[in-house]
Amino acid sequence: MASNYKVQKPKFLEELEEVIDIYDEILDSDKLQNKIIENETIEGLVNKGTTIDSCVFKNIVFKGTSLRNVDLLDTRFENCDLSNIDLGDGSIHRVEFINCKLLGARLDECNIRDVRFSNCLGKYINLSYSKMKNVIIDECDFTEGTFQQVKLDKVNFNKSNLINSFFNKTSLNKIDLTTCDINGIDIEISDLSGAVVNSMQGLDLTRLLNIVIK
Repeated sequence: MASNYKVQKPKFLEELEEVIDIYDEILDSDKLQNKIIENETIEGLVNKGTTIDSCVFKNIVFKGTSLRNVDLLDTRFENCDLSNIDLGDGSIHRVEFINCKLLGARLDECNIRDVRFSNCLGKYINLSYSKMKNVIIDECDFTEGTFQQVKLDKVNFNKSNLINSFFNKTSLNKIDLTTCDINGIDIEISDLSGAVVNSMQGLDLTRLLNIVIK
């Protein structure tokens, strides 16, 4: 169960400041720190190498946003729409995504550590070539997500939808998938070694062996 994993929570100051103009904050200083941003639409924000530290985003819609090489630390996203956001090639540490939309979001080539995804809609999410350590994916829909060549270390998938997801060259050794829907998962036989599945999942995975069970 997800509760067995110890994932560090974001660390905040007792009182966060409201942002006056997020575009000025990020584009002028390349840094957003100790802020709370609520009930806004952030559109067309493009920057590289931004630092976001100790911030809370609530009810934010991101449109056309690209923050590659982002340093995202001690931050929480609550009820946010991050669909198609590009956070690739970044560092994501002690971050929570709670009740968020992550449709088509790019978190590829990231260092993801002590992160929780809870009740998120993340169809087509791309986590390729990322390193994930101490991560909880709890009751999320990652249908057709891409996990190509991802290094998984203490990653917990709990009651999540992984239908038709792509796990090419991603070892699932010691990864417990028993509470998840993995129907149609695309993975190499060698990468399934050591994975923990239930009997029905095991039967479904025999299709990868190209055998017929009578």
